[in-house]
Amino acid sequence: MNREELDKKISEAFSDLVIDKALVRSLKIRDKRTIPSFVEEWLISRFQKSDKSNADIYQDVTAFMSKHLPAKTEKERIKHELQSGNALTILDRFNVRIDIAKDKKMLTVPCIEETNARVSNEVIEQNPILLEGGQWGAGRLMVRAEGRINVIEMVDFKPMQSGKVDLQALIKAREYFSTREWIALLLRTMGYEPSAYTKAQQDNLILRLLPLVQNNLNMMELAPKGTGKSFIFSNLSRYVWVNSGGALTQAQLFKNLNTKEIGLMGRYDLLVLDEGQSISFKGADDIHAKFKDYLESGHYSIGNDKITSECGLMILANIDLYHDGSPRRRDYIRHLPSMFHDSALMDRFHGIIAGWEIPRFTTDSAAQGLGIKADVFGEYLHQLRLVSHHEFPFGECPQLKGDTRDVKAVTRLASALSKLLLLNPDHDDYEDYVLNPAKALRQRVRTQLAELDAHEFSGKLDVSI
Repeated sequence: MNREELDKKISEAFSDLVIDKALVRSLKIRDKRTIPSFVEEWLISRFQKSDKSNADIYQDVTAFMSKHLPAKTEKERIKHELQSGNALTILDRFNVRIDIAKDKKMLTVPCIEETNARVSNEVIEQNPILLEGGQWGAGRLMVRAEGRINVIEMVDFKPMQSGKVDLQALIKAREYFSTREWIALLLRTMGYEPSAYTKAQQDNLILRLLPLVQNNLNMMELAPKGTGKSFIFSNLSRYVWVNSGGALTQAQLFKNLNTKEIGLMGRYDLLVLDEGQSISFKGADDIHAKFKDYLESGHYSIGNDKITSECGLMILANIDLYHDGSPRRRDYIRHLPSMFHDSALMDRFHGIIAGWEIPRFTTDSAAQGLGIKADVFGEYLHQLRLVSHHEFPFGECPQLKGDTRDVKAVTRLASALSKLLLLNPDHDDYEDYVLNPAKALRQRVRTQLAELDAHEFSGKLDVSI
């Protein structure tokens, strides 16, 4: 299928839920301000009209950003405006946390580095998603007196991201695409142009989406620099937190016992540890133990609390390759910090993506046509994690036998691929596009386990139907 035919099919299947990814890239809105793709696409969709030139769209979007999306350098000017009695509407990623001890709702406004603003009950009632890790939108701020002090309060909020999306419409749309065409749609939506990649490379690229559609899925991607490992996690979903290198503490990951704030593992669909080869942990032994507990069971204990979460863990790391593109070391897992050289912890990861088989991202690799809007697609992925089988009858895997962890990993990976591709075991494409890739992902874990501890682990995947 050529580019024009793919565009036509995507447009007919999804109508106003799609956007021209090439237009988004050509406008270069994010050169003016660092924002996620889903925010960029929302802004362009807001001002895009058939009778407008690209220059007009750019002017309208940048004018809106200048007025409502202040740079960090403008924070004191914004606070001065508020202090002077003016109400301001700001576009930002707002987040609300509850302080039970003080009986207060505390609002975070990142652009002015404010963490103790207030928010009205009405705003919370109309937008409960503010309590679930934050939400991009337009918030109306003003200053009011609270006892002897003045506080910033958000009195109105209009969310910019999609709410619940219609999964039945997704099922209906899938009927118009072959499996290869559906993969092309996914790649376009991710920002890649399908024709720039071989079929094998396309199949590898979509594996990056798996931990976004399946609860408690733990994966790694090891690859050279420049393949775009972290891009989709930073730009497709607000339910993902990307940590790029640096030291992490137990309080950040699990729970801060002083503030009682739940850590990253308890607040997001997926925690991505980017630059995994250079990441460090403060209190590594305690974190190691909690990772082993959580990655196996989906819960962890800290203080007197036992916290359950559906958050998955994705580790992205750079590795060295030979000229033929293969890893220089058989035990390439040793590029990661020593914590991950423990075979017991490694065994709790479900799959490893062969990132070394994905080429560097180039200008020819970027999407050249229509794809699903990033904010809509992020909601699709999020809803697929918790949807009932009655509402979305995909995610099936045949009954498997073998090593308990191998079976658990392949089942979970196959379920994710089944939901992503809308393929169940009775479909002709299921084995090639779902079951075999799931096995290959787990096989790489098995290979590394054998490298780490050959006495306890064989390199052979123990799974059969």
